[in-house]
Order: sequence, then C-alpha cells, then structure tokens
Amino acid sequence: MKRRSLILVVVTLMLLSGCAQMEDDVQLARRIFNEMCAGRKSVENLIDWQTLKAVDIDVGSTYSQFRTENDKKDYRKAFLYNFSGSFKSAGGRTSNFFNWRLKAKDAASTIVAADTAGQGKVILFTITKIAGQRKLTAINWE
Repeated sequence: MKRRSLILVVVTLMLLSGCAQMEDDVQLARRIFNEMCAGRKSVENLIDWQTLKAVDIDVGSTYSQFRTENDKKDYRKAFLYNFSGSFKSAGGRTSNFFNWRLKAKDAASTIVAADTAGQGKVILFTITKIAGQRKLTAINWE
C-alpha cells in the first residue's frame, strides 16, 4: 500500500511539473503580472532580479548592490509590496489588461503585449530564458 501511494505521489508530481512546462510565454507573463499585482511572494522565482527593468527603472542595478541574501530578500519583498500597493492605489485592476499576445520572439527572449482598457496603452513584458528557466526581465510601456 505504501509503495502504491509513493508511486501515485511521484506520478502526480511529474504530471504537475510537466503542466508548468506547457505554459506558453503569454500565459507565463500574464501569471507573473497577476501575482505581482497581488503582491504574492511566490512570483519571486519567476523574476530575474539581477537584470529586471521596470518602466525605465533599473531594478536589477539596485538589487545587485545588496551584498547579503537577507538584504536581497528584503528588497524583493519590498519591491513586490510597493508594486502591488502602487498598482492598487492607482485604481489598477488586472482585468483591465486584455488581448494578451506574442509581440516578438527570438532565440533568447519573448516579448508579450497586453492592451489596457480606458488608457489605450500597450504594456510589454520581456520573458528571457536564463539557465534553462524562463524569467521576467523587463516591463515597459510601448
């Protein structure tokens, strides 16, 4: 019985990890954005903090100045908290972003675009493959 349970757990984990790999770059960008807007810590591993640029702010440069892992952890937490807080206080809602689509793709990165309701702007997310993992490296307005 224990062996059967162990096999079931292993198979379930394999299927779940396979499903995560099936998520395309558009879905990944949208999920990262939604989690950032909600201030969820779980999104930290999907962001390349060393290179991140967010609307003309070089987040990566600031992040790289921190020497200890504890300071970096505090910065990531503060960044997500402030991103979420600013988004919400400006009246932002993730449901106002629509028409998520692939804008450009090359061997190293993908640019995902989404339109904004009421503003007529387009937001761009750059997803880059780093050490075999896809990560957010930039957020910009078109």
